[in-house]
Amino acid sequence: MRTIFLLLLLFAAGAVGFQKAPATRKVALIDKIIDTIHSTILNENRFIWVRIPEAARNVSSKKYPVMFLFDAEANFDATKNILEKLSTQSGTKTEGAVILVGIGNIWLRYRDYSPSHIDSSSWIDAPTAKTTGGGEAFIAFLEKELLPHIEKKYPASSHRTLIGHSMGGLMVINILLKHQQLFDKYIAIDPSMWWDNNKLLNESVTILHDNIFENKSLFLAVANEPEKQMSMDQVKSDTSIKTVLIRPSFLLKDLILKNKQDKLRFEWKFYKDEHHMTVNAPATYDALKIILH
Repeated sequence: MRTIFLLLLLFAAGAVGFQKAPATRKVALIDKIIDTIHSTILNENRFIWVRIPEAARNVSSKKYPVMFLFDAEANFDATKNILEKLSTQSGTKTEGAVILVGIGNIWLRYRDYSPSHIDSSSWIDAPTAKTTGGGEAFIAFLEKELLPHIEKKYPASSHRTLIGHSMGGLMVINILLKHQQLFDKYIAIDPSMWWDNNKLLNESVTILHDNIFENKSLFLAVANEPEKQMSMDQVKSDTSIKTVLIRPSFLLKDLILKNKQDKLRFEWKFYKDEHHMTVNAPATYDALKIILH
């Protein structure tokens, strides 16, 4: 239990270590625009990082697919570099075919990414727990404010991909299950499906059985336990505290594979040599390679 607690503590520490962008800042960098949108729904300013295709930097009527990424502070530059690497490898200018939008959010992750409120948890401290359950408000911000802002201001098409890790991955699954119309492709990297005693996982049993996800895609990445010493079968059969945060993702995978009638295009991978804090980069690379080629 101590190992998992320390892992979560490290994640939280890394998250809060980023500097908050000024609310009114709007600066064009070489390949990154820092933009700000005021959310009436959330009653706050939210910043986004945007990278548009090189071809779209000149006046053009062409529209480009958009890749939305949670936790821009931690993930935007790394994802941009992966896109460029894939482009170099393929020689097809892959990164020039998409707009990358990083949604800034480190300080209130548990508020925005949690689909339900919790009063307490073995993994979340009491002050943080009080802020949880803002997921639907955050989704309303995405749908009614952010997406229209991007389509109005940038050469964005209606074809959208969503990427999230950890609690961000939980939000990816939540949107896929309950607001599937918002995005076309979903990438959930080691999602926190353990949240609220597996509440979303339990809800997914009925949702996956009763709904059709035609033309929707999901890539699910599952990391190993902290010491990376278990095989996939060992993780799935383990009943100790060591894997309690991982096993729900395997249960989600089994549910999706069981409900093939829902027409969800689904791929997944277990990262035996990665744990929760190291899986994001290799999983993003694998997911984008599949999505873009």
